Formats: sequence, C-alpha cells, structure tokens
Amino acid sequence: MDKFIMLSDIGQAIRRARKAQGLSQQQLADMVSLDRTTIGALERNDYPDLGIRKVERVLSVLGKTLNCENVGMPTLDELAQQHE
Repeated sequence: MDKFIMLSDIGQAIRRARKAQGLSQQQLADMVSLDRTTIGALERNDYPDLGIRKVERVLSVLGKTLNCENVGMPTLDELAQQHE
C-alpha cells in the first residue's frame, strides 16, 4: 500500500505512476482525453483550475484513487510544544 500523500505531492505521485507504466505524457493524455500540457501541469502541481474529475480520471487510468482521510487536528498542548 502506498503511503498517504498530501495534495501538494500528487503531481509527483502521478509522474512516478505514469513512468512506472512506461507511458509518455502524450499517451496518458490520450487515454484520458486531456491535452498533454494539462498532464504536464498536473505533474508540476500547476493546476489552479483543473477539475477534480479530471484528476480522478488520470488517477483511475494509473490504477490509483484519491482518498480523503481524517488525520486529526493537533491539540493546543501539541502546538505549544512545537513552538518551545
């Protein structure tokens, strides 16, 4: 099982998965009906207006999924210890 990653790291995860499958950006783009530049932007985390459904399509083709997990919030004591 892959480790949990933050949204800001999703581009790297997509790039690794794409390369592991031997796909070029253009091949992946063709498979999900997106432009190659969109795949490149996604891999660079440069997607200010990229819809979640597009991201889900890319992840699905790569055999990945997007999950939302409750990681909890730090307590006030934990925050205070970080600033000591």
